[in-house]
Formats: sequence, C-alpha cells, structure tokens
Amino acid sequence: MFENWIDEKLLPFLFTRPKHPMRFNELMRANKLLVSDLPLEGQIPGVKLRLARAYLFMIVVWNLALIPLAMIFHKLLAKIDCHIAIILAVFFTLFFFGVLQIFKQWATERMAERMIKEAWKIHFPYYDYDQYHEKVAKFYDDAVERGVTGANLEMYIMNALSLET
Repeated sequence: MFENWIDEKLLPFLFTRPKHPMRFNELMRANKLLVSDLPLEGQIPGVKLRLARAYLFMIVVWNLALIPLAMIFHKLLAKIDCHIAIILAVFFTLFFFGVLQIFKQWATERMAERMIKEAWKIHFPYYDYDQYHEKVAKFYDDAVERGVTGANLEMYIMNALSLET
C-alpha cells in the first residue's frame, strides 16, 4: 500500500513527466546508468524534479517527526544553555539538508526506474524487465564498444537477446 502511494501520488507530485515515451537510445543509456549505479539526475529527458515541492514535502515530514519529539523533551530543552540550543539548531539544520539530498537522490532513482520500466514495456514487450535489464545493459556496452549507432543499435540488441534466449 505504501509503495503504491509513493508511485501513484508522491512521485507525480514531485516530478514533471514528458508527454512522449522514451526513445530506444535514451532507454538504453538510462538503463545502463541504473545498472551501473551512476547518478541519474538530469539523465532522463523530460523528467525534472520540482524542487519547491520536494522542499515542501520534506518540511512537512520533518515537522511531523520533530514536533512530537520537541513536545516530549520540552522541559529538558527549556533548561539547557542557549549555546547548546544554537548548536542543536545548527545540527538539525545540517541534518535536514543531508536528509533532503538523500531523499532527492532516492526519489530520482525511483522515478527513473519507473520511467525505464514504462519504456521497457514499449520497446521490449516480450522480455521481462527484472530478468533482462542487466543483460541488455551488457549488450548495450558491447554495441557502444563496437561503434553500433542509430537503428542498428536496436537491431544489434534484439539479435543479441534472441540469441541469448
């Protein structure tokens, strides 16, 4: 249920999506980056993080976590020295931006994987993504090393997949 909410509500709220499906070459490049665990931010055409919405979401989540903690520890926090309070404020601010960066990276990878799976259904309707995406990334590497480009790239990968199965 939570995974479903993330995919159907949160990701469309945080990202803009392209109106057209991903082209084959874009799919191959994005799949290769995802398999190699390289950063995907800005690599998927048309997918853009709405930064203000990401900040808004994180501020809401952050306050939902910290306000109850502040209420629980209010008496202790009221008695501490102001210098310690300032240091704690700086620490929590740094922690917020660190968590925000981790969240942005996670959301970008999640959205990229979702877009890749949608494009996979278009370009590889007879091959399961979970089973073949790493093999296709290897075939793409081989094709790039051999200098295969354009429409020949799609034929090269399809031929390699048909020989594999």
